[in-house]
Amino acid sequence: MNPAPSEPEVVLAVDGAVATLTLNRPAAMNAMGRRFADDLERALAELKTTPGIRAVVVTGAGDRAFSVGGDIKERGAMSLDERWSHSLRLGRCFDEIETFPVPVIAAINGYALGGGMEMAVACDIRLASDRAEVGLTEVRIGVFPGAGGPVRLTRLVGKGIAKLVLFSGRRFPAREAGALGLVDVVVPHDRLMTEARGLAGEIAANGPLGVQALKRLVNACYEADLASSLELARALRRPLDHTQDMIEGVRAFEEKRAPRFEGR
Repeated sequence: MNPAPSEPEVVLAVDGAVATLTLNRPAAMNAMGRRFADDLERALAELKTTPGIRAVVVTGAGDRAFSVGGDIKERGAMSLDERWSHSLRLGRCFDEIETFPVPVIAAINGYALGGGMEMAVACDIRLASDRAEVGLTEVRIGVFPGAGGPVRLTRLVGKGIAKLVLFSGRRFPAREAGALGLVDVVVPHDRLMTEARGLAGEIAANGPLGVQALKRLVNACYEADLASSLELARALRRPLDHTQDMIEGVRAFEEKRAPRFEGR
């Protein structure tokens, strides 16, 4: 069933330093309509103001889909301007996911198609169930992905694979998607959330200032020339030598114990 009118279509839950965003429209395979966009914007705004978050997991409710992308039936009733506005809203949300200060992990539990795959590509790391299928399928209805997917995909897998995915509109099963670099890790379906939350916890246990600086660096240097990237790396790295976390990390190493990072 779809969530009741009072139940959000995107649910935020926080467990210690790890937040989980669940796309919560399982009867529609977590399709992204107007209400979904409203709830995603609200959830991301709440996430940004929640203190202590060090990693985020994004997944879909139910066993069938991460998200099949835009709600085609709902979009069919929109005007051209409304459809474009809806795509822009989703694109801005995916921008926020990509630039969110801490790592975001997509736990792809089923179909990730169209806008669903665009959201997954905006995440930092993609874990996929062995039952998952992914694809940017918009050419099959005469358009192309409008929320940043082609740009991000090309930077992720290179021109050749990106063109294969985009021009064909194919759906790729998990193992093939992994071989092409569309997802990073494929795990048994019943282990997906355990693995995703375990990875998020592993990231959250590391020095948060270093992890956040690394995310900025990797995102920036992927788009910049080598000299600019190396300069940014030096600018981001040097201040970390003067943090309490660095002192604690060294002390914990010497004392053979787990560090207690405080993000300062």
